[in-house]
Amino acid sequence: MTCAVALVLVARGIIAGVLAAAAIAKLRDPNATRAALRAARLPVSLDRTLPVIEAFTALGLLVERHTAWAAYVACALMAGFTAFVGVLVARGDTAPCPCFGAAPSAAPTSGRTLGRNIGLLAVAVLGTARATSHHWLIWAVAAVIGVVVLAAPGISARTGSGPGA
Repeated sequence: MTCAVALVLVARGIIAGVLAAAAIAKLRDPNATRAALRAARLPVSLDRTLPVIEAFTALGLLVERHTAWAAYVACALMAGFTAFVGVLVARGDTAPCPCFGAAPSAAPTSGRTLGRNIGLLAVAVLGTARATSHHWLIWAVAAVIGVVVLAAPGISARTGSGPGA
């Protein structure tokens, strides 16, 4: 396996983990998801639609090796989340971003939120390259890393061990 293929697999795995964690977070607490969507002035009907799209995209990133359709959908999702956060930041609106579920959105939207989304968009773009390798372990490890990266701020906030605690 080449280094380029490994990079594509890791990128897809990270984005799959992030999207899976986001879908689970939204589905676990539908009331908080609806409240976060309402606060961000987004259609509340996204509370069920968005997690389904995220979950199927994550699954597609992990199982589809011969095409990059799921990576393109992931790029579209990340680009949409990033554009939304960019508009909030430009307006000076600090409403929490419900992009990745209600728990991670507890912090006000800021340049840091925009930076995170730009970084995830860059990783999603890396995942659009061709990867025909059968190295599932790389995908699995990268997916776990994506979940941990996304879940860590929410976990540390609940335990009081995060920044500003």
